[in-house]
Formats: sequence, structure tokens, C-alpha cells
Amino acid sequence: MSALPRDLVIWASSAVDANLRQLGYQISVLPKYEVVNSYGKSLLWSPLHHRLQQFAAVFTIFGPLYARKLAGVNITGFAQAWIIYPNNELYAEMSFTQQILTKLKFKLQSLFFARADQFVVELEHVKAGLLQQGITNSNAVHVVNNCLSSLYLTPSSWQSLAVPEAPGKIKLGFVGRNYLHKNTRIFPAIINELRDKYGLQTCIYVTFTDEEWAACSQAFRADVINVGPLFVAQCPTFYNAMDAVVFPSLLESFSATPLEALAMKKPLFASDRPFNRDICQEYAYYFDPLSPQSAACAIARVFSGSRESNNDFLAAAKEHALNFSTAKLRAERYLALLMQASNMTSNESKKGH
Repeated sequence: MSALPRDLVIWASSAVDANLRQLGYQISVLPKYEVVNSYGKSLLWSPLHHRLQQFAAVFTIFGPLYARKLAGVNITGFAQAWIIYPNNELYAEMSFTQQILTKLKFKLQSLFFARADQFVVELEHVKAGLLQQGITNSNAVHVVNNCLSSLYLTPSSWQSLAVPEAPGKIKLGFVGRNYLHKNTRIFPAIINELRDKYGLQTCIYVTFTDEEWAACSQAFRADVINVGPLFVAQCPTFYNAMDAVVFPSLLESFSATPLEALAMKKPLFASDRPFNRDICQEYAYYFDPLSPQSAACAIARVFSGSRESNNDFLAAAKEHALNFSTAKLRAERYLALLMQASNMTSNESKKGH
């Protein structure tokens, strides 16, 4: 794509700005770049809200945009799985009060999402969910696949990480926070099933914060090893230290973990859910995330046989991950949608005169 439009304005939060600078991006090439922090619904009463009305089109990467009706086109990135899967099994894990508060939270978000004129989603299952929930129509949803970070293509940028050894054991890795929907509570049962039924000694490594680790049961901490939160550049090193990756999540819009695992040529054992199928297609070993027995069976089928037989499969999986999408393609799609909406607003304004 040619030079960026001169009237393109980019607002980045302090956290995003810090990441961009740490990664060495040349922010100076952006025509109009500002560090702007907006905290949820407070935007409604902020001077920023008035500034938003001055744009022909606004694209919020991850919505909702907590704003009243915009003068220009409101394009909103949608990635809230709780809204498109309102009857998910996670509510059964909550108290009655938690259920009510959670549903109210996402009902409020839905109201602001509904103010968008167009949506950008990362996978087909999200588009299907938006349509099924009646939030918008098919013509207003654009699927722009997320992609693997370029970090995985530059090993010289990977940072070291101390990973405890587990002699004689299969090392399974999980990258992520210990949120309820991540379903990590099944890890001890998977380990026990692999040992008792299949005679496989395994260890699962996680990347929890100190607070998350302290909240885990004693039985969980006895079977699982926590290496703590990772810097982004440490993730490839973590994957390299594992024999395979396990991803039992119950609810996602998109997660980078599956693509990262495939790119690192690690067997991926993933929950049999639409978000994983959309990303991995035939390149993951799927299991029922509500059944530790199903997960153990999938893992045992791979590790009870010849490891050499998986090499071609893992090489093909890596190619799939690398070709899933690119940052350049994604940026071009984003900009094209934004400019098309901006031109549409300008043309309508001219007709009005």
C-alpha cells in the first residue's frame, strides 16, 4: 500500500504506545499520532467525545466504543465471546449474584456495540454469532483474520527463560492467564488420567501470576508447574521447552496460542470449539474440554506412538500458521475499510449541500 492518508489520525493508549516503542516501531512515519487514554464509559463525559464527532469515520480496534451516536461512520472491532455465546456453561460455575452481574455487564456492552455501523471480527464463528444474536446484518460484518506475531519469524529477538526440568515426563505447556473460561482446572485430572490409564508421566507448565497461583488448590499446585507471567519475547522460548501445548479453553473470540503453538512445530491439543476449528482446521488434536478423559485420550494417541511419524504433520501445521494471515494484509484491510467509510461520509455530506 502507498503512503498513509494525511488526514489519518491514530489514537493509541499509553500501554500500546509503550509496546510500540519497545518493539522499535517508527512512530514518526504516522501522519497524526497521539497517546490518548480512554477508560470505558468515562468517555461519554470526556472532551474526547467531542473530538470523535469531528471524524468522518472512527475505527475502534477492540470495542465497544462507549460513545453516543457519532457524526461519522462507527466501525467497531468485536471480540466479546460472552455476548455471542450467552448460554455458555461458565455461568454454571458462578454464584447467582455473579451470574446476574455478569449478564448485566455484557447487556450494557451489547447496547453500545449495537451503535456501531460496521463490525470487524477476527474469525468466521464471531460473524456467525453476531448474526445469530441479531446484533447486526451480514453486510455490516467484515472478517479480517488475526495473524501470528512477526516475533516468531525472528529467533534473534527471543528472550531467555528458566524452565524447570521434569526428567522422564512429557512436558505440556499452557500460555495464558487463569481466567475461568480458560478451563485450566481440568489439568490435574488430565495428568492423573494419563498416568493411571495410559502409563504416561506428564507435567503441565502454566504462566500464572503470583495471585492466580496462590488461589489454586493445593492439589493443583502439586501436579502443575508455574513459571510465572511471560514477556512476549519469552513465549517462543517457553514453547520450545515443551513437548506439546494444551489449550482447553471453553470460550474465546480469537486466541493467539493455537497459531503460536503450530508455528513452533509443537503438537497442539485443543478444545473442540468453533474458535479453535476456525484457526487450526485439521492441524490440531481436538478433545471435549468438559472431559479430562477425552483430553488424555487425544494426548496418549500422539505420545504412545512413534514421535517421528508426526514430523510431516507438524511441518504442515507450521506452514498453515505462517500463512493464516499477515500483519501487512490485516493493516491494509483495516485501512481500506476506514477509508471507504470516510469517503462514504464525505459523499453523503456533499449531497446534503
